[in-house]
Amino acid sequence: MKKQFFLVSLVILIVGISVSCKNNKVEAINYDVEYKSLVEAFSKGESSYKDCNDFYQNIKEDKITEAISELSGRMNSINDSKNNFALGKEKYLQEQWVESYKFLSNVIAEDEENYNEAVEKKNEIMSTYINEAEVLALGYYYDEAIAKLEEIAPYSKDDSSVNEKLNEYNTKKGELVLYEGEVRNIFFHSLIVFPELAFDGDFMQRGYNYWMTTVSEYKKMLEQMYERDYILIDINMVYETEYVDDKPVIKKKDLYLPKGKKPIILSLDDLNYYKYMEKDGFADRLVLDEDGNVATFTKLPDGGELVARDNDCVPITDVFVEEHPDFSFRGAKGVIGFTGYEGIMGYRTDLFDSPTFEEDFKTTKAIADKLKETGWRLGSHSYGHIDFQKKGITRVKKDTKQWNDEVIPIIGKTNLFIYPYGSSVKKDDERFKELQKYGFEVFWCVGGRGATLRYYDDFIFMDRCNLDGFKMNRGPKQLEDLFDIDYVYDKSRPKFE
Repeated sequence: MKKQFFLVSLVILIVGISVSCKNNKVEAINYDVEYKSLVEAFSKGESSYKDCNDFYQNIKEDKITEAISELSGRMNSINDSKNNFALGKEKYLQEQWVESYKFLSNVIAEDEENYNEAVEKKNEIMSTYINEAEVLALGYYYDEAIAKLEEIAPYSKDDSSVNEKLNEYNTKKGELVLYEGEVRNIFFHSLIVFPELAFDGDFMQRGYNYWMTTVSEYKKMLEQMYERDYILIDINMVYETEYVDDKPVIKKKDLYLPKGKKPIILSLDDLNYYKYMEKDGFADRLVLDEDGNVATFTKLPDGGELVARDNDCVPITDVFVEEHPDFSFRGAKGVIGFTGYEGIMGYRTDLFDSPTFEEDFKTTKAIADKLKETGWRLGSHSYGHIDFQKKGITRVKKDTKQWNDEVIPIIGKTNLFIYPYGSSVKKDDERFKELQKYGFEVFWCVGGRGATLRYYDDFIFMDRCNLDGFKMNRGPKQLEDLFDIDYVYDKSRPKFE
């Protein structure tokens, strides 16, 4: 009897233990299922980290299975991902692109709520960097393009395009070659916008036909020079100034260009929009358009007004380089020579008692700043457009001082001087010494193909070639390497006499 009682008790105990174990297992499974459901909802943004963590903290230690521990680790990884996404989005809105990319790179696929958006923003940032670097490289800003990509390269190891571009730009930088040929200097005056007004048979027609170029001709010249592998360079690429005992010493610089490219230095004379040009087929003045770009303001023949970027050399060149960045080496545009006797840029900054003087001064200074910012160099063409060979030292002193007093406050200090009429004086002439007193070191004349470049101890001298009606008719051989005159020549020009 006792033996039977013992056996029954043992069976009851075993069954009880079995039931208890089964209940514990069911309880653990329920914890697994509920916790997994919460973590998945958290991944999708349908529950909070607090909900998940509170649930986990309420599980008794002896009830935490390996699966629950793994879910806890997953929960924390997703939470870290969400925090990184929030920081990445904040930096994105602040346009701190590298910081944004760095945080967004830590967003994981299990963070279903944010992963796709993080990838989209990363791709957008990467595309922006690659596109900006490409624009820089097209203009031969290789160091800047490389630096741009190196900002983001440490955080984009999963994107091979960055390293591919870095290798490409480093290779192209190494392929620049020493250029040892001639450097062409070409120049223009203000362009004729309306040939029918400039070539209307009056007494001004002959001068315009000789010394001016039409908008159509200028655009075609740029097009053909580009096709023939010419490239705009900055004057500072051919020389540098060192100071020995506080005196300037001019040194020739080695010129490195892409293989096959031929350098051109562009200059523009008399960008003043003189009174004689009013209502005679030219633009009226320079302005900044609504986008902040240099443009021209033109009174149209029908009485209307037009602000445009295709009516004179500066804006046309700017637009052409925007569309063909490889036509300009590192953003070079050209040199603009201003007189001052009727103001500059179409504003009468010479009239101090004018009711609009203050406004005109601010306007021209803003335009000058924009010109310099966008690759243009500003220089002197004398104050009164005087012939230096025919004027004495007294007149030269007065003229140079007046230009310095009235124009320098607008355009800033410059060492560039373009002789009016191409009428230069010798280096030991007192009139030349007077110009040097004002800091002029680079002097331009007019002559031949515009390929003369001479270096002296404290200055350099260049000839320039005028691309106008006179040269196209009287010196076509000097232009045939630049463009096809038959293609360029404006058929609206009158007979050349």
